[in-house]
Amino acid sequence: MSQAMYTAMSGINANQLHINVVADNIANLNTTAFKESQMTFKDVWYQTRTTGSAPTGNLGGTNPFQIGVGTTVAGISRNWAANNINTTGRGTDLALQGNGFFTVMDAEGSIFLTRDGSFDLDANGNLVTSMGYKVLGTNSDYSMSATEVPIYIPQTIRAGAYAQPQGILANKDVTQLNGTDGAITAGTFTITPTVGGVEQAPIEVSISGTGTVQNMINEINADLAGQNITCELVDGAITFKTAGNVEKIRFTSGSSNFVDQTDIALQADGTGVYTSKTIDYKVDINPGDGSKDAMIFKSMSVGSNGIITATYDNGDSITVWEDPDDGSRLFKYTTASGVEILGPNDVTAHPAVLVPENLQIQCATVRNYEGLVGQGNNLYSTGPDTGDVIFSCGNDNGIGAVVSGGLEASNVDLSRQFSNMIMAQRGIEANSRVFDTANSILQTLVYLGRG
Repeated sequence: MSQAMYTAMSGINANQLHINVVADNIANLNTTAFKESQMTFKDVWYQTRTTGSAPTGNLGGTNPFQIGVGTTVAGISRNWAANNINTTGRGTDLALQGNGFFTVMDAEGSIFLTRDGSFDLDANGNLVTSMGYKVLGTNSDYSMSATEVPIYIPQTIRAGAYAQPQGILANKDVTQLNGTDGAITAGTFTITPTVGGVEQAPIEVSISGTGTVQNMINEINADLAGQNITCELVDGAITFKTAGNVEKIRFTSGSSNFVDQTDIALQADGTGVYTSKTIDYKVDINPGDGSKDAMIFKSMSVGSNGIITATYDNGDSITVWEDPDDGSRLFKYTTASGVEILGPNDVTAHPAVLVPENLQIQCATVRNYEGLVGQGNNLYSTGPDTGDVIFSCGNDNGIGAVVSGGLEASNVDLSRQFSNMIMAQRGIEANSRVFDTANSILQTLVYLGRG
């Protein structure tokens, strides 16, 4: 009889643990990105009276004769299925539409994984969790080790004057032409026109190599006056055009490096238009110094791959762009008028202001989700059975897309939890009845002894 009591107690204890698991699930019904737990049971061991026997001759076989001695918890696992994303409208609220985790780092440098994307920007522009842990960024599609560079958005920046086409470019200094290897030097170069299929005498053009782009164009046109050749700014490029009986022109370097630096294209189709490919745009991003040209951070948006676009109060924005050839990250600066300026040479950020990792959220995935160890505060750390951790970005290497402006809901199924709770309650009641019955039998035996 005493064994029945111990067996019943094992059932009571196991079902009590089941009640605890159900209670935790229901308590976290509204916890962001919470993953419900589920408990399984297993039998313990058996008192074996006989293992049975095989048939022999005219005697049939017998089956094992065993009595179980109770139950215990087989394991508690999590349901890692992604749940619905609830819209919040906050640009810093993020969710993963599928597998994967965000990566965050505490003050001691320990890295944790989380599905909870309820982030905020602190006073310094760091993207942080509710505990102040910094969200980490990346500049790679695949890595076996995490970066320790946080997501950081400068709250004020100063963008150095960038070259723009036409009138704005015309007023920029010659040294701002960003396709060149260096400054355009003072000196001369020659233009040889062809008329009637015959090259004419070379025209020597002299430039000072200083002043604005428009001043340089004026110097060139002064030497080309009356030659049916003009120099203009067209769509952000230095363009030479021919007119009249001039069929084509040929450029020859001289004491000035203008021809080599601007790489004027020789047109073979006889269009008479020769365009420099070097006049483009460039911008230098420096720390905001409180001056009137400093720009103040206004808002941010996040793409499905975790790339952040930071927009400032003047309408300009900065983000990173992935080079499809080698996967490197380049800065991309977009002006309020829609002009896009791409690095690496055209957009230069002061290292104290930005590095590419600051503007792309690092995500991670693991071989065995069940091997993760819950740390509270919606954080997980790797355990001995987690396997390899792959660090990547959204929409890559099996990681879901990053969604901005929403948070993942808890995946607790309330109806299932109520069902489990009832089953656990009935399990406790039934095992209590067994315990009470065994106790009554023992009392009866005691009374028999008294008789």
